[in-house]
Amino acid sequence: MTPEKSSLQIRNLRAKPSTLQGPQSPRIHGMVSMWLTAGLLFCVFSSTARSQSPRDRFTNRVGRTSFPFEFSSGAVILPISIDGSRPLRLVLDSGSAKTLIDRKVAAELGLKEGEESSLQGAGAGRIPIRALPDVEIQMPGLDSKGYDCFTVDLSPVSQAAGTPEDGILGYDFFARFVVTIDFEARRMTVELPTAFHPAGDFEALPIAIKNRWPFVKGELVMPGSVTIQDTFLIDLGSSDAVDHPIVKNMKEKTASKSGVGFGDPLDGAVAVATSFKIGNVTVSGPVVACCGATEATSRLIGTEVLKRFTVVLDYPSLHVFLRPNTSINKPFERLP
Repeated sequence: MTPEKSSLQIRNLRAKPSTLQGPQSPRIHGMVSMWLTAGLLFCVFSSTARSQSPRDRFTNRVGRTSFPFEFSSGAVILPISIDGSRPLRLVLDSGSAKTLIDRKVAAELGLKEGEESSLQGAGAGRIPIRALPDVEIQMPGLDSKGYDCFTVDLSPVSQAAGTPEDGILGYDFFARFVVTIDFEARRMTVELPTAFHPAGDFEALPIAIKNRWPFVKGELVMPGSVTIQDTFLIDLGSSDAVDHPIVKNMKEKTASKSGVGFGDPLDGAVAVATSFKIGNVTVSGPVVACCGATEATSRLIGTEVLKRFTVVLDYPSLHVFLRPNTSINKPFERLP
């Protein structure tokens, strides 16, 4: 796991006055200034070069890349290559503790599977997976090595989404970088923590990483003045607005199925909330679903809410940065 920082650190490089004393000739003073400037530039470029780990290579020296993504059925889909393969379609999923590759795609690429284990999906039951160690991924402007991935049958997920999905990019990716998802521009930026400087119009909120999942505090208000302050999983892999088990106790609710696609579907319910607040921003009337396959994932914020922001996930500093976009006040879909 990436080492955690107790607070957000923003470093500014400032020129310091010379400590040389006594009179100087213009020529000597100019030469000293030139040497100092050259030394400063060397340090800056050397520091930038060193900040790029041998396992993570950006095409520029800054340590940053930005490229468009597809947003389909509530999922952020990225153009990713595996070990130099053809471009694949991987879902960016902060709700996935592992990076997964479809078993048929892995076989097509000649990737050798290892030890078998299992994971809990969004639905009921355990999903069999196999280890795929030391995988290299490529995306526009970045080659990133050393991922311990797993193969899994993603055909049920693709069928549920109505679009082919070759893999899921999970925790290991977020742990290395600062990831910005601009839903309005349909553009993602990936950068080294040392290259990231948050803009002043973003609200910074602390997150907690538990079991490789990011959690943030929020406030849910249900009809009847029922107010719940809780922690919610930031789940880019869920197309829901909000999930919370309080729905089970509501009189006005509609039966539904949850966990569709990854595991066996569960009987659930949905209800319309009065509002949901994250940070200083409140959205009105989101649909709240219930319930997840486990208690740990039964409280979440999905892309139906997140798409109303530009979202910056900064695991290394334990922060999420949010900036509302022009759809922040767009009405949520009504229940049938």
